[in-house]
Amino acid sequence: MRARRERRYWRLSLLSLPFLLVAAFGANAWRNIADYVQGTEMKVHPTDGGKLYAGAIWRLQQARLIGDGRDLNVAFNDNRRLIIIRLAADVKEQIGDRWTQCRLTLVDDKGHRWLPLDFIRSGDISRELDPKATPVDGCDAVSRHPPAPGADALIEEKFVVPADATSSISVRLSFASVRPETLFFPFQLR
Repeated sequence: MRARRERRYWRLSLLSLPFLLVAAFGANAWRNIADYVQGTEMKVHPTDGGKLYAGAIWRLQQARLIGDGRDLNVAFNDNRRLIIIRLAADVKEQIGDRWTQCRLTLVDDKGHRWLPLDFIRSGDISRELDPKATPVDGCDAVSRHPPAPGADALIEEKFVVPADATSSISVRLSFASVRPETLFFPFQLR
């Protein structure tokens, strides 16, 4: 009698295994899809003067192209250029943790994407360009200490990109709290 009951439970367990595997796979796939959507910039919106994005109104304050780096103590490859991007934010709402996972990138018309230099190299370049000025914080540093409503914020990042891509580059800004929405700032370098 006991052996029959154990065999019955064993068969039921064996029959339920495919359903449990499908349920586990479905739950895992759902989480992966949600993570992918939040990590991907799918809806790109051009900036317009008064639209709030992550609690602030954003504008491109400066886009600066520096030749081949020979005017710095940093040597770049002959076909590379340094681009300095500075964004200004007029904070309208309480930010809290809405600026976490700040992502500021450059994208060309072919879809190539460039990430900024690390904060150490960025600070070194800032000091070389203007030794008396205080370097402006990058995206990550500003996101750790966001300003209060009514205040302004500056973000500056430096990028090294191929010289032939500089004519078609735009800036993209996004935060984890508002992705897949992202802002894009078109500009022309001179």
